[in-house]
Amino acid sequence: MSEKRSYLEHAAVTVADIEWSQKFFAEVLGMTETRRKEKDGKLQQLWLKGGLQLVAAPDNPAAGRGHHLGIVVQDFAATLQEMLAYEGVHAMEGKPEKWVQLPDGLVLELFQEKPGAIEKVLAVDVK
Repeated sequence: MSEKRSYLEHAAVTVADIEWSQKFFAEVLGMTETRRKEKDGKLQQLWLKGGLQLVAAPDNPAAGRGHHLGIVVQDFAATLQEMLAYEGVHAMEGKPEKWVQLPDGLVLELFQEKPGAIEKVLAVDVK
């Protein structure tokens, strides 16, 4: 593999009021729901078209901040191994092996690329 490439598939953020946030992103930005996760009938997480994941955190004073970044990589196993070899980077305890935490607390969720996906995404010029 010549040059390493990856892309940000989604950014997850905590929100104090997930229903309000869903309405805002849908009405103002046209980001519609693609998936949801509920627990005991309460909405816990929403995935929106466009790469945003909302994580309910109604009692968290830090709501409105980043939760994790979902990143698609070309070679999952090699990238994970390289990440974990970096000083201070560690696998998230109690999470599947695709979750790592950087020394400053930033959490990354890794995904294996579907063939050709990275090239297609990176070919999009939005500016």
